[in-house]
Amino acid sequence: MPVTERIVIDAHPSIKKMLSEISKEYEITMKDVVCSLIESKYKELQLRKQGKKSEHLLNLNPDDLKTKIN
Repeated sequence: MPVTERIVIDAHPSIKKMLSEISKEYEITMKDVVCSLIESKYKELQLRKQGKKSEHLLNLNPDDLKTKIN
């Protein structure tokens, strides 16, 4: 069984209620709601990692930056 289905099945009743409401509002399955939330959080994580990399590069001295780019 896919992990997203297990999440829906094993969710606390209050979470199931929230998933159900979102599902009805957007006319998608609860599984799709879970997948959408995971994808959204993953994109957020990638942007945060990218921001940290950019911040790190900005803090390097010019000689280090040349090394990192090449």
